[in-house]
Amino acid sequence: MFCFVFFSGVFIVATPGYVIHKSSYPVPHGAGGEVFCRLLHNRYLLFAMGKVSILLIACLAIERWFCVFKPMKYEKDFSRKRVLIYVAAMFIVTCILSMNKFFEVRLSGEKCVTKNAPYGKDGTRAFIISYSVVTFYIPCFLTWFTFADITLNLPATPKESANETERKIQKALLRMCAIAAIALTVCGFPAQTIYILSPFGITKIGSSLHKGFNVLVLFNSCMNPFIYYFSNQEYRKRFKELLACKKPGYYGGDMELETQVSVEE
Repeated sequence: MFCFVFFSGVFIVATPGYVIHKSSYPVPHGAGGEVFCRLLHNRYLLFAMGKVSILLIACLAIERWFCVFKPMKYEKDFSRKRVLIYVAAMFIVTCILSMNKFFEVRLSGEKCVTKNAPYGKDGTRAFIISYSVVTFYIPCFLTWFTFADITLNLPATPKESANETERKIQKALLRMCAIAAIALTVCGFPAQTIYILSPFGITKIGSSLHKGFNVLVLFNSCMNPFIYYFSNQEYRKRFKELLACKKPGYYGGDMELETQVSVEE
């Protein structure tokens, strides 16, 4: 997760119009210019990283749901190997669904210019709707669903739980899921809704309102790891090891996603 924050920060700086004004950004010549226009200038890589971050939130929410309600299946479904497969699949799906951006910008002389897509208006609508539903609305729904399910089915009294410590862990888990779900919805929903309505002429891409909400989306991508850091003991431990350049502890066999959360009130 912290790796995605790092690369998102790199792409924010590298993408024209955020840190460096577009008119001051040098556009490479030749093939390098085409790559620049189709990957950076049109914000393809920047928002691909943001969408993968959103999918990771949903994956982590589902992982914690399995830990609470399906402990027998948890070790198998969230082994180290499968987690890596899940992350790779998220990145591939996100890249495929946003491929329409490749055809909407091209290099013209020393500038990146917008061009008409070969698949027409209906194709653009299909791309945007599919992209928005798969990379935002479904993950957002899954995050809220797991949050609500844990809320409704969390044991109400210590007698229904294995012990008081386990119940505190589950309550901290619930708090973490709630914070992640709220942050995802508040930061991402406005910009994504403006984007999905734009091909129908209801909203306008590039407006001041849309740009402002885009800042919230980018902020959410950078904020997610810190939500887990402050509410998860294992995240804090691993992050401190990363900063200290220490080798993370090895737990033997397939390493599952750690589910121990802070029990401090």
